[in-house]
Amino acid sequence: MKSGIAFLLIVVVSIASMAVAQATWSGHTSAGEYAFARGDVTRAKAEFQAALDIAQGFPPGDRRLETSLENLARLYEHQSEFDQAQPLYQLLLVAQENRLGMDDPGLLGTLFAVARVSQPTGDLPTVVDSLERYAAIADASGKADPRKHWQAMQMLARMETVQEKPERALDWQRRTRDAITEDPGATAEERAMVLVSLAEMELNAGHGPEAERAYLEIAEIREEEGESDALPRTMAAGADIALASGELDTAESLAMRALDASPDAESELLARRVLADISWIQVNRGTNDMEMLLAAAKDSEDLVRARDRLQSLALLQDPPTAEILSRMAQVEALRGQPASAADWQRRLVEALPADSRMEAQVNLVPLLGAAGLWHEALAINGAQLAELESRYGPSDRRLLPLLGQRLGLLEGAGQKKEAKKVRKRMKKISR
Repeated sequence: MKSGIAFLLIVVVSIASMAVAQATWSGHTSAGEYAFARGDVTRAKAEFQAALDIAQGFPPGDRRLETSLENLARLYEHQSEFDQAQPLYQLLLVAQENRLGMDDPGLLGTLFAVARVSQPTGDLPTVVDSLERYAAIADASGKADPRKHWQAMQMLARMETVQEKPERALDWQRRTRDAITEDPGATAEERAMVLVSLAEMELNAGHGPEAERAYLEIAEIREEEGESDALPRTMAAGADIALASGELDTAESLAMRALDASPDAESELLARRVLADISWIQVNRGTNDMEMLLAAAKDSEDLVRARDRLQSLALLQDPPTAEILSRMAQVEALRGQPASAADWQRRLVEALPADSRMEAQVNLVPLLGAAGLWHEALAINGAQLAELESRYGPSDRRLLPLLGQRLGLLEGAGQKKEAKKVRKRMKKISR
């Protein structure tokens, strides 16, 4: 009889203790939530920790433990103390797995939270593992939050990019594009930015047509939002990125789309620059030595196209850049048009600072000679010689290239006596 009474007393005391613990847990939890809402983080942390300490004594499977773990993890995350939040979310995940199983959609929110706080700590394996589990459960159950669903796949695409796995990153980004269409709360800008990232990944993978389709979708989204000149601006920007990625055909197609869409001045300039760069890549000989370019001169459709595109670009620039002027001179030299090449080379000389003109002037001389403009060519050559003579003296071997150039000009101009003098001088310096 006495033992029965003792057992009953133990049960009563245990129930009473549990009731007290439950009440105390509720009190600490409510106090923590109130403090957190008021911005009193120190008090909230103490209350949530006290509630967690109590919850750890509850029977296995009691959801109050999960509540306490989540409350404290959420507070640490709010304070950007991700290294403190991560283990709490991981413990929460374990508790939920024990209660629900490993593939229950009830795990989705916690898997996302684990990935979210693991990323800033640099724990990429945990980020990827959590998000891949998230994606698998979401696909199997169809119960994922639409917003978190596409954001999870977007994060996976970024993680795979960081880990230099471009094919996997591209696959996740494609899935992000599909998933974001299921999110009624996704903004137009969010949808456009997902497509921007996708287009760049497609370009890097060498999938030009897929990238072009993505840019067209971006333009359509922006047009629906009332953005003026959305099509030409998107096409021009895409063309520039495609060019940088080495996808010349796609870059040309996008640039032409931009020009066909009545672009504003900025978009037209960008599109024409892309087209000019593409043509330049196709005809560039890797040297600006005009004698060599004239010797290799042979007109072609590619050179005519390059000339036209460079000229159109030059008309939009005020004044044209030195790069454009130099390219125009080289293209005209390759076309066997020395007089036109000389005109562009003169403009290049004038565009350069006075102390940086020497090379451009040296290259102007053979163009003038080939165009039969001997007097101007000899005058420039003479000025260059005088400058070198004042710097190194009249007998320095560094004068020989310019003297050789002068000899050719004099012979071409029929000035045999002067040519003979230059030849003798070169022999004397060469000894």
